[in-house]
Amino acid sequence: MFSNDRLRFFSNMIRCCHNLYLWHYDSSFRLVSSSCPEESTIGSFLKLDNVSNLILEHAEINNDPLILTSSIRLMWTAAFEKQDDILQNIYILGPYFIDDNSPQNIEQRLQKMNLSTTIRRNSVTFMRSLPVISLNRIMEYSIMLHYAINEKQISVSDLTYRDADYKQPVSAISASSNNELVVHGSYTAEQELLRMVREGDLNFEKKKQKLALGGNIGKLSNSNDGRQYKNMILVCIILFSRAAIEGGLSPEVSLTLTDHYFQSVEACTSIQELKDINATMQSDFIRRVHKCRQNPGYSKPVRNCCDYIELHLEDRIVLSELAEQQGYTEYYLSRKFRKETGKTVKDYIKEKRIERAKFLLANTDLSIHEISERLQFSSQSYFTENFRKAVGIHPTAFREESRVLSKQKMDQNIPQ
Repeated sequence: MFSNDRLRFFSNMIRCCHNLYLWHYDSSFRLVSSSCPEESTIGSFLKLDNVSNLILEHAEINNDPLILTSSIRLMWTAAFEKQDDILQNIYILGPYFIDDNSPQNIEQRLQKMNLSTTIRRNSVTFMRSLPVISLNRIMEYSIMLHYAINEKQISVSDLTYRDADYKQPVSAISASSNNELVVHGSYTAEQELLRMVREGDLNFEKKKQKLALGGNIGKLSNSNDGRQYKNMILVCIILFSRAAIEGGLSPEVSLTLTDHYFQSVEACTSIQELKDINATMQSDFIRRVHKCRQNPGYSKPVRNCCDYIELHLEDRIVLSELAEQQGYTEYYLSRKFRKETGKTVKDYIKEKRIERAKFLLANTDLSIHEISERLQFSSQSYFTENFRKAVGIHPTAFREESRVLSKQKMDQNIPQ
């Protein structure tokens, strides 16, 4: 696939999520093409606001992308195509914002520029349609744009950030950590995300794309970028935990999850691992709240029992302890649990352990004996018998089938 094909594909994919435009300039900063409908008006900001000079200055000494904030706070990403270290083409993504911008703020910024009333009015109207995109997402787009041009992978640490109001460029991730990007995200967007947690909104992945969630949250560490990112996710975990409790998740489950994700974050050794943990954490809290709200017929004591069981599948679970936690006798809890769930407590525990066993068989190399012991089955044969009864096949056959399906999915995702 040639670079222009990759760029076209990249531009189309981006436009599926955001109203974001791609500009192509030659090495003298003459416009070759653009996907922007207001090409002449918006393109003029690149030169009027000194953005073009800063981009060319960066390209002289650097091959990697530049994220740039203009004096009127429009943001752009520039990536470069070079041959033998000689600049050939410049590709620019933007403009966009990483914080909420009211029309009044935009107009005030435009008044600083020598524009006619008509152009200023048209510009304000157009800028209202510009996307508000999280800084993390912009960094990812910058890395993808560089790959589409050069077919070379880079990391977040290779990106440079520059503010037109200041002289010195800095690394993009350092700018985020050290308040160079003076944005504390969108309060409205953060509240919308917490609402999705409280309501267990399963459309959160689609809706999250449109929220400005990755602006600078302030300096949370005097140490390195990894520590800053860890602290940011730890704050998110606390907020999600509280929102989940408000949404109906039991405090015990929510706080246990908080402990689990705190430990997972601290064990991470790379930014990518932290991103993966953050995505898993968000999905986990939202899906658990959704599950709670999908069972309105379950009383709080029965829901508490279900939550406790799911959190302690690898521990010995005793009916008397469950009953004591809810303030009931064993007889009363057993009847109540079966009436609401349609299952005995014992059968419910067994069902959930089989579900966990399926996950362990598909995603770990633990032996069947180790899995049966881990999930508190009295013997491997008893586990195998119950697994076959519930799933229809032997655990070994299930593992083999799962790995074949997993390999097929991976093969389908490998670009040809």
